[in-house]
Amino acid sequence: MLHPRLAILLSAGVLFGCSPAAKAAPCDNLAGLAHPNTTITSAQVVATGTFRLPAGGPRASAEFFTAFGKLASFCRVQATITPSSDSRLKVEVWLPMSGWNGRYLGVGNGGFAGSLSYFRLGEAINSGYVGASTDTGHEGSSRDSRWSVGHPEKQTDFDYRAVHEMTMLAKGAINAFYGKPPTRSYFSSCSNGGRQGLMEAERYPTDYDGIMAGAPAYHFGFRTFVSGRLEAFRDRGGKVVIYHGGADNPDGSVAYFRDTQSRMGRDRADGFMRLYLVPGMGHCGSGLVPNDFGQWVRPGADAQHSMLAALEQWVEKGVAPQSIIATQFTKEGDATSAVLRTRPLCPYPQEARWTGKGNRDDAANYSCR
Repeated sequence: MLHPRLAILLSAGVLFGCSPAAKAAPCDNLAGLAHPNTTITSAQVVATGTFRLPAGGPRASAEFFTAFGKLASFCRVQATITPSSDSRLKVEVWLPMSGWNGRYLGVGNGGFAGSLSYFRLGEAINSGYVGASTDTGHEGSSRDSRWSVGHPEKQTDFDYRAVHEMTMLAKGAINAFYGKPPTRSYFSSCSNGGRQGLMEAERYPTDYDGIMAGAPAYHFGFRTFVSGRLEAFRDRGGKVVIYHGGADNPDGSVAYFRDTQSRMGRDRADGFMRLYLVPGMGHCGSGLVPNDFGQWVRPGADAQHSMLAALEQWVEKGVAPQSIIATQFTKEGDATSAVLRTRPLCPYPQEARWTGKGNRDDAANYSCR
């Protein structure tokens, strides 16, 4: 079933681009959001609990959201974007039918992408966000880069263009569906997704208000790499939080953070950027240590336990993140299982030190220094 608002706009041909014959007020309202290289292939309501993952996609790790059978109804917009003659970006935007928190959350990809991040879209909707994902312009295994050989435009899509196009499409859909823009826009992802977030901040500083970049793959692009030029993002009030596992070779993130401080000055850099190193954690969340701190989006998360919630508080209330409590559950990735231990994560270069009193498995008995 096509949502009435989307049906009107799609039938008029004005959702993301105005045709010469379209003179209605909705077209005028959306003129600044024109997206002529976009084809909306489907826009329909997914009833509560009826979404099914497409066959052949990547497997879910223990931390991923998989409770699609309990997911509330949402409007699912599927689109193909062709910013070049050799581009074919698949994008989906999921919009809650009710209970929208007013925010937009863009999600990224691991490895060489090649598929949509349905698990991330599910957790976004489950927590009240509008979510959007792209395959970055090709289909296949996240370990396969053969699609890029001899295709410089596809390389550009992967390097940075696909996420930007996805973001513009998502914001247009939000305006059309709810009749207003998101109050704030956030991006959260890890590995290549962390790189995607930093590329967004560098190249398109107005796309997002806050970016949470986990273990960024700084030199993973084909032709365009992370440069660290974040002045425009900082100047328009953007905030970025980087996290990296201590057992995941975090030297690149430390160097990136220090270079930013050196170039901008420590006070100016600290005014919009934080780095958290997670002791003992592997890539993006593994390791038998407290490694759950808001990189997996869950309903009701608070700024003391969720890095994303702390980022939102920084953007929306001006309260900079300090220590954030990481949790290890008895069942890996299962937040409903018992808590095994907790530790505070400290803004770099501070480290969590045991006070010398109390249980070492309780974050309350540590301080950042």
